[in-house]
Amino acid sequence: MILVSILGDFHSSVLPVLYNFKDEISKHVLIYDDAKKDIQNAKNVGNGIRNFVKKNKYSFLELNYKLDEDSIEALEKCAKYILSLTSDPREIYVNTTDGYSTLTTILNHKLFKHGVNFLAYDMFDNQYNLLNKDGLKTQNIQHNLNIADHFLLKGYKTEKSTLKEFAKKHKKNIVKIFETMDEEYNDFTKLDPKVYPTIADLRGRYKSIKQIFLEMDPSFKKLSTSNSLLTGGLFECYVYLLVKDMDYDDIELGMEVFKRYKNSEIKNEFDVLIMKDNHLHMIECKFKNFIKVDELVYKYMALVSTIDEDGKMAIVTKKPPMYNTEIDLHQSKGLSYKRGRLSNIYFYGNVHNNKTKFQKEIKELFKI
Repeated sequence: MILVSILGDFHSSVLPVLYNFKDEISKHVLIYDDAKKDIQNAKNVGNGIRNFVKKNKYSFLELNYKLDEDSIEALEKCAKYILSLTSDPREIYVNTTDGYSTLTTILNHKLFKHGVNFLAYDMFDNQYNLLNKDGLKTQNIQHNLNIADHFLLKGYKTEKSTLKEFAKKHKKNIVKIFETMDEEYNDFTKLDPKVYPTIADLRGRYKSIKQIFLEMDPSFKKLSTSNSLLTGGLFECYVYLLVKDMDYDDIELGMEVFKRYKNSEIKNEFDVLIMKDNHLHMIECKFKNFIKVDELVYKYMALVSTIDEDGKMAIVTKKPPMYNTEIDLHQSKGLSYKRGRLSNIYFYGNVHNNKTKFQKEIKELFKI
């Protein structure tokens, strides 16, 4: 199989189809326009594909083809190039999803009669249409991306954390903290570390909290009372435990993603990532008494392209968010929450008080 991918505005136009056919491809051609933005996008995706091939020891040949989409001569030359890839045009599959309309028109006109196959991926149904001289068939995607390969193919590096294993190992105590000791734990997170530097220094205060920490790991007595694991990480673990048995393709807790910028790397850490049918979703956990909704909305709006342009984001807080359906009836109330919803960012609070409701809402939001 020779897969020809036309790179459009979104990675989802290329990567799910490439991943689905990864075991059948002998050659892969990435076609992109000569505009500056498209060249950079092709560089990122191309590097990601090459790293994916290297990591998984695939043997298919990776080729890049740059063209001027506004030149009829360049478009016709591209059609001839595609035909030159093999003596049997029936081996060629052109993925036109989100591709350039003029190029797609020319390729269809020039190649269809030779028996070349055309693919169009539907990201919402996770299916693709296969069109050739024999007709049209709709097929389900058989191999869905995992989270690590999703980022790898986009050209990003990742590092997994050990929080998943920690959460599973200490599930009983973590659940106990948030479901039966939440008020005491909430007070603990407000302690002044100058007065109570470590868990051992709690002395007579917060005996049950101290005891449960030491049950998890006796070495915790040396931990600072302001340690991020104890003041926020446990909440991330708890939320993960609420969703870990749902019907998804992959899940990660505390994954770090590194995005290249010139000579440096920008690191983003994501609390809970869930992949379902090639859609990557995120749950961010904020165990704070006060959150700035505007700041969170703008932050995650900026991270959409890093995660997945068609994914959804849930922000979970320890207090109920101010948004409710009545706000939708008012012109000026709850603008931050409304702005978030327009960008697929949703707020949830007090999940430990009604975890069944939260689990139901997450299943509906992420379609898992």
